Amino acid sequence: MDFDTITVTPVSPHIGAEVSGIDLQQPLTNRQVKEVYQALLEYLVIFFHDQDIDFEAHRRFTGYFGDLHVHVGGKGTASRMVEGFPEIRHQHFDETSKRVSGETWHTDQSCAEIPPMASVLQQRIVPPNGGGDTLFASMYAAYDALSNTMQGFLEGLTATHDGAIMFDRTDVVYPKAVHPVITTHPDTGKKLIYVNPGFTTHINELSRPESDALLGFLFEHCAKPDFQYRFRWRTNSIAFWDNRPSQHQAIWDYYPETRSGYRIQITGKEGPTPV
Repeated sequence: MDFDTITVTPVSPHIGAEVSGIDLQQPLTNRQVKEVYQALLEYLVIFFHDQDIDFEAHRRFTGYFGDLHVHVGGKGTASRMVEGFPEIRHQHFDETSKRVSGETWHTDQSCAEIPPMASVLQQRIVPPNGGGDTLFASMYAAYDALSNTMQGFLEGLTATHDGAIMFDRTDVVYPKAVHPVITTHPDTGKKLIYVNPGFTTHINELSRPESDALLGFLFEHCAKPDFQYRFRWRTNSIAFWDNRPSQHQAIWDYYPETRSGYRIQITGKEGPTPV
């Protein structure tokens, strides 16, 4: 579609675009909402700069695109709920942090039967000398790069995703779910790879050695730089990513400096379905 109310600038061949000409602190028109969502579908992750939004505006903007999701892991040490805003998680990392969220390639909470559809993350504090970037990768491009034979083989398989291997709490029972290895995006109809090293433990139809070998290949394949974009945060930058066809990884290269922001996720309408 043509964009009349926003300016959309692609940042890489396969994933990512910067969106400007819009103030997310203010309510949006129906046309703006439609165009922002279309940009998300087309580019998988979209970036906004200089958006000094408060919690109410953050929640309002995210709510245009669906119901707001409460994190499956409860209150963890790496990120915390914001009082009065249970759907907002404060992701704060500094010299006292022992780990940061998302250091492994992953799709957010693929361990859930219905994973969140998307995420909206605002950074309010970024490291003063750079660092703390986030890598995003297109699982459309990763699927398209497979041979026809491999695509056909994978389309008959399912994999188990377990929250216990990603989250750091020992007093929480995390969800576990089975999803197809290859699924189709419900809005675009495009096929994509749906396994990730953050949550996927094994392929159900294969022996453990076969599963380990195939997952090892897929994890390495999906992490190829060919399918990626590296986003450099600024103060009050926002990243809005479609959680279904993308993976991301946080880079913790800024210790002992601080990176601090707030994230809201959008509830998914359905789990990944077989092709």
